[in-house]
Amino acid sequence: MTLLARGGPVMIPLLLSSVVMAAIIIERFFVFSRTMKNPPAAVENPGRLFVDLQRGLPTLHTIITIAPMLGLLGTVTGLIRCFGLLGEGVRGYDPHIVSLGISEALLTTAAGLVIAVIATIFYNYFTHRLERYAQEWYGDGGGNTPGESRP
Repeated sequence: MTLLARGGPVMIPLLLSSVVMAAIIIERFFVFSRTMKNPPAAVENPGRLFVDLQRGLPTLHTIITIAPMLGLLGTVTGLIRCFGLLGEGVRGYDPHIVSLGISEALLTTAAGLVIAVIATIFYNYFTHRLERYAQEWYGDGGGNTPGESRP
């Protein structure tokens, strides 16, 4: 049985979240590595450059927020299934069936947390690079001129 099937229906939005997350991360790596080689002043519209560099980051932040909640939702649905089966215990208690509900709960929790952790790492990485790029070329308000190196 695959993890997707064992995790129950909540694994579908978690899978979709992880695919979107991976696509954003890969695309941002290509954009950042290509764009940040040149100063923003070399671009016709530097304001648009920064808007383009931020594209996808709000979606990544949304994934950071919803992935653990989806994992928790899977936990709740898995435990509801377990307790529902235990409530039918008068007619026959099967520990294997109950363990499947607990497994569903744990799998979705773990998947949601893993997705959120990975997304957080890359979100912080990209936002930090973007902030450093802007400070490097436009100064940080400390009297430095754009492009001037700092000690």
